[in-house]
Amino acid sequence: MEKWSKEKAWQWYNSRPWIRGFNFVPSDCSGWVEMWQEYNHAEKVETIRRELALAKQIGFNAVRQFLAFDVWMYQRESFLKNVEEFLSIAAENGLGVLFVLISDGGRPKKKPEFGEINNGLFHGSFTNDYKMIPGIFPSTEPPSPPVTGVKHEPLYSPVDEPELAEKFYQYVDDLASRYAKDERVIVWNIWNEPGNSSRGTLSVPHMKRAFEIFRSYDPIQPLCADVWRMPKSNVLTEEETIALELSDIISYHDYGSIDHSVRVIDFLRQYDRPMLNTEWLHRVQHNNVATHLPIYYNNNIGVFNWGFVNGKFRGHEPWEACWIRYTRGEKLDIYKWQHDLLRPNYRPYDPEEIQKFSMYASMADKKFEEKNK
Repeated sequence: MEKWSKEKAWQWYNSRPWIRGFNFVPSDCSGWVEMWQEYNHAEKVETIRRELALAKQIGFNAVRQFLAFDVWMYQRESFLKNVEEFLSIAAENGLGVLFVLISDGGRPKKKPEFGEINNGLFHGSFTNDYKMIPGIFPSTEPPSPPVTGVKHEPLYSPVDEPELAEKFYQYVDDLASRYAKDERVIVWNIWNEPGNSSRGTLSVPHMKRAFEIFRSYDPIQPLCADVWRMPKSNVLTEEETIALELSDIISYHDYGSIDHSVRVIDFLRQYDRPMLNTEWLHRVQHNNVATHLPIYYNNNIGVFNWGFVNGKFRGHEPWEACWIRYTRGEKLDIYKWQHDLLRPNYRPYDPEEIQKFSMYASMADKKFEEKNK
């Protein structure tokens, strides 16, 4: 099968209410290995049930969910059972699932930890195994995401090893054969942030192959890979250009100020395809619910903010990169939570944010109902 036409992409997009979702890690998980593994999974499921029910109450109708190739490779049967269970819980709460197959976020070259996981890492440092150094000043280690002027070698991905790359293709085929026709899945995010972790075009051949495998099953869902750097010059990297060429709809990431976000939207409109901002909300960088959510609603752009319930993943912590920029004199709201909407006790970080999500969700549903009378 070929890439969807613009007409087919818009028909898919306009057939549903405005997509509003979040990137999800259960509050009792440090990451996706802990979420999907066999160990203690029944307890994690109870957390998932509670937190997805909360999302429904607020007015969300979608969730962006990273999968875990490592867990599939070592615990395939239980992994697939857990994926099926997650889809059922999401559907019970009216949440369509956008699955992410793999990321160029980087990782240590070692077998993943299974069982009890207490590694002390957090979002912004966990991907490359760097840790914050206690005290006022940040680590001098290369941070993730990179800071201008701080360079490091490309980080490892399992697809760099031919044997594991073949395993990865089997993983893609396994999921496609099961869920390419499943209406509970609304989008397949084939590759998260291609080129991140200084990887450049290293993952591009594998990304292309993953798209080919999925298209062979004629999926009912659109496929995409992310545009995520969005430089001021509006010149995309080679890997991002290829990602757009492969994608049925546009998935992009934007953690910038409102002026930056308006410019990004204006740039991406030239492609005339439905747009999903699959990562946003970065209060430290002046990317806020109050300023940005109305822009996405009025421009009919689907949204998935980063984070939901604050917990073991510690999405509220500023990236190491932000601390370095702050110490260099950049004006950042370093005292704010970076991500997440709810506190560990399920109270809002900012009640006005939750009110806005609920208000725009209600408006969107009413508009969709009236259009389809």
